[in-house]
Amino acid sequence: MEHHIEKEPLSFFLQQVYLKNLSGSLEIACRDFQTNLYFQGGKLINGMSTRFDEKISVILHLMGIINEEQYNFLSGLHQFADDQVSAMLLDHNFAKKNDIFFARIYQLRRIAISTFSLQTGKWSFFPDEPHPPFRETFEIPLAGILVEGARSIDHVSFYSNRWLLREPIPFKEIPPLVEIYFTDPELDFHAHLSALSPQRTCQELIALLNILPVDFWRKILVFHLLGLLQFQKSEGHVDIGRDIAALLEINQKLQAPGGDVFFLLGLAADTPLERMEIARNKMLLRFAPERFGSAAAPEIKKIARAVCDRLRSAEVRLDAEPLPQVEPLPQKIPAVAKQWLDEDFSATPELELPFSPAAAPPAMNIAASDHEKAWAMLLKGKELYEQREFDKAIGFLKQAIKLEPGQGDFYYLLGLCQGEMEVMKNDAEISLKKAIELKSWSADPVYALGILYRGQGKMKLAERCFQRVKEISYEHTGASRALVDLRRIRAREKPAPPLFKKKRS
Repeated sequence: MEHHIEKEPLSFFLQQVYLKNLSGSLEIACRDFQTNLYFQGGKLINGMSTRFDEKISVILHLMGIINEEQYNFLSGLHQFADDQVSAMLLDHNFAKKNDIFFARIYQLRRIAISTFSLQTGKWSFFPDEPHPPFRETFEIPLAGILVEGARSIDHVSFYSNRWLLREPIPFKEIPPLVEIYFTDPELDFHAHLSALSPQRTCQELIALLNILPVDFWRKILVFHLLGLLQFQKSEGHVDIGRDIAALLEINQKLQAPGGDVFFLLGLAADTPLERMEIARNKMLLRFAPERFGSAAAPEIKKIARAVCDRLRSAEVRLDAEPLPQVEPLPQKIPAVAKQWLDEDFSATPELELPFSPAAAPPAMNIAASDHEKAWAMLLKGKELYEQREFDKAIGFLKQAIKLEPGQGDFYYLLGLCQGEMEVMKNDAEISLKKAIELKSWSADPVYALGILYRGQGKMKLAERCFQRVKEISYEHTGASRALVDLRRIRAREKPAPPLFKKKRS
């Protein structure tokens, strides 16, 4: 049976192979390459890939077994099968059998781990006795691959959409046999999770633990894939997104001339003092900075702190009058992000494209109904994106942006959809640049822009993006792999010397 990676990620399938000790052959077909993995009793025993950076010669070079000159000699043999290249290496004393053996194990783990980052493609599993190539078999435990694969996840939207409003329930004790795979920060995370769970949704935990969402989901996935964490439905949840919108609206009104705190509470001027104090305390709890944590931009936490300080220091006014209506203030772009955008993109002649009217400065004053409509359209857009109905998704996302133009997530998903359509590549660039402005703390839109540039052959701009991703998130595996790929492409473009020099007579 054929499965689509967008709907059924390989991380969940490999989890089943591990937990159920499955045997068989896994075939993965992507646009530019094919991968085969073979399992026996829940262990990886062999595999192959047509991906350039997963060839045996590349692996040997990465491991330092062959030097640069030897690697250049082999550059013309990448089209040959790995077993043929290995035989040539042994015949000419470029490597030893032991070197090839350990390189193969490294290669198989790398191939399996790379499947966690796949966003599109198809896969099929044939639950029969596996027939690995050349009858060569290894015994590689899947537990370590699942852990490393979870750490390499770049796009977490599939997992956050699935579990954001669910409560994670971790096992109280980690078996010693798998504990060796976890880092100290992961074990600390497990301890904090055990102390805070249950009755806390993932959305609330991200704020309480003050952790970046991508790091949160990677750590959650590490334990879930090994069967050490389950999820349960939450009886109720708090809409952080709605609270952020309300916070921004209140902050704007407080900055207006003559802004009165208690009018913002929706209370009349003759409201009893005790009731005013109760309303103030409720608002202080709702907008406490620690509630937002890293689930939102760092600027949101600062705004929450400023609003709470203003609420605490406010004096009760019984003669409060309604505030004058003011125009929304444009959202400020953080200086660091703006500098990077100006230097790396705006100064490049081929990129001097004006933003579309939809990319106008965002309005902070958002009606609750518009906010709900906008996010409903985003969810519909995500659903259509996963179904690869990009043109329909674009329509919903543009409507969402009109209702709530200050959300970087909207522009990010719009850019991803536009990037899948050949005639809209320039529009995708504009949307992703806008997402970078609005989500300066996030590596995702920068990485997506780099992928877009790489597909257009703009390698220097793509490299700048991937380097910027590494500055934001040093452990971003996708950017690391992309930078390695770009270097390999440059190396391939150099003329290679002949494999074997003629002997002098």
